[in-house]
Amino acid sequence: MISFSFALLVGLAVTAGRASAQEDVPIRVMFVNQFPDETVDLYWEDHKYPHDHPDRRKLEARIPPRGGWHASDTFLRHEFSYEHQGKRHYITPPPGNIHGEQFLMVAGDSEGYKVRCEITVNSQQYMDYLDIMVKPYWAPRAASRFLELVRQKYYDGVAFNRVVPHGLTQFGIARDFATRTKERELTIWDDF
Repeated sequence: MISFSFALLVGLAVTAGRASAQEDVPIRVMFVNQFPDETVDLYWEDHKYPHDHPDRRKLEARIPPRGGWHASDTFLRHEFSYEHQGKRHYITPPPGNIHGEQFLMVAGDSEGYKVRCEITVNSQQYMDYLDIMVKPYWAPRAASRFLELVRQKYYDGVAFNRVVPHGLTQFGIARDFATRTKERELTIWDDF
């Protein structure tokens, strides 16, 4: 019984030490607002105060819509919040990538952003639509970059290179050579 109690106490002390050490791990978090017309007030939640204390929530940044962003140098386990459509959303950034940073899109309860593409079919004989559902939680950097290119009209006039019915559609080479060349030089870090 004594050895079990000692092992339990040692195990609890090691676990508590790990939790404390994780709180001290610095991380850079990039928050991106992809809402089309809503500025987001991002708050840092200070847990040393109770929920109803006026100093509990501190304004971190006002993030403009349509790709606006804010970079925060913070620590693991810090919590942030914002309000969208009358509901408060809480974010605790997960551990960063190999560069010690995390990239997060504020999206409320949305499962993604729908991008409607107007397409012409059979050498412009008729027009149709292609809807793309961009899911930022799958790959937030890639999703944000895609939405940025859509806003810049990079994909206007782009041809589909390959279509596999019920599978995939491959596209993305800009019609304009200068635009294509400029964008080819830009890279984004991996999401993970």
